[in-house]
Amino acid sequence: MNKTASFAWGVLGALAPQVMRMFAIVAAGQPLPPIQWNLYTPLFLAYALCGGFLAIAWRPENELKAIWVGASLPALIASLSAPPAH
Repeated sequence: MNKTASFAWGVLGALAPQVMRMFAIVAAGQPLPPIQWNLYTPLFLAYALCGGFLAIAWRPENELKAIWVGASLPALIASLSAPPAH
């Protein structure tokens, strides 16, 4: 898979969980939480770009693995930022 495709699928994977969360809230008939869009939008885009770049670095063999890498971004960030275990 080339780098452009890996990046695009990784971005999609990073965006999918957040979009699905918002969809679930709306589908349940609840209003979306108040969001400061001027702050949320650039952070959301930066997060999506991180998913794309991580997918490039991972060098997935197929689209599904690139989506998985992007969707796994929160777990990867959490594990990298956790204090070392003793």
